[in-house]
Amino acid sequence: MSSAPHGTPAQLPVDPGRGALVSHTLILAGRHLTKLRASPQIVVFSVLQPLIMMLLFMVLFAGAVSGSQSAYLQFLLPGMLAQNAAFMVTTVGQAINSDIDKGIFDRFRSLPIARPAPLIAHILGDLPRQAATTLTLLAFGFCIGFRVHTDPLSAVLAVALVLLVSFAFSWIALTIGLIADKPESVNMLVMILLFPMAFGSNTMVATDTLPGWLQAWAKVNPVTHLTDAVRALLTGPASDSGSALGSTLLASAVILALFVPLAIRAFTRRL
Repeated sequence: MSSAPHGTPAQLPVDPGRGALVSHTLILAGRHLTKLRASPQIVVFSVLQPLIMMLLFMVLFAGAVSGSQSAYLQFLLPGMLAQNAAFMVTTVGQAINSDIDKGIFDRFRSLPIARPAPLIAHILGDLPRQAATTLTLLAFGFCIGFRVHTDPLSAVLAVALVLLVSFAFSWIALTIGLIADKPESVNMLVMILLFPMAFGSNTMVATDTLPGWLQAWAKVNPVTHLTDAVRALLTGPASDSGSALGSTLLASAVILALFVPLAIRAFTRRL
């Protein structure tokens, strides 16, 4: 294949048979990683935003919730990790909508690409940024006084769980990115959908302190289940994470079952 325009894959396997989905996805994911290296401000902003939010929440709510900032940090950081799983995915929807707006999907029409490859590639290509944001938030928490009270394996499982939920939420953002008219509207639409999940939960305060109607929502909210699981895995006892872990995995499976077909259908219509 001849050289492609800037921002499009330079070479793609032309064999659409067995293994094409994997090879096409990896090549296109590499393209997204290249775009991230060319735009480091995206990574920097993604890392700084949750750090600033955590500091603000700790200063504002520590006295009312836990009496001290150090005690509240043990409660808040797992919640911030869970909340960030929802906020991190906005760029996935913006990126795929930008590709559509710039005409890159017009090029895909003429290439023998496995149909879901561009969608999966957008998500896989963004996972390193999401992992870096999650790990930086956890490391920053250590620097200001947070401590893991369980064991290293439980801490690794907590990070993996956050990234799994972020992967599921990425399909929501991806679907919105495929149906939105302009990249500028993607962020607004994703936030409208994910804000009730991110803030209507127990990330910053205990569920039983919320108004009755909000408690009902928080108890079925995937972010609440994720927060409970991450708190148990990081601050212990890790054995208490079982129910919340199962609910988190179930919620992620439901989200994927709903939004993966919707994203593929929207993608097919755009092609």
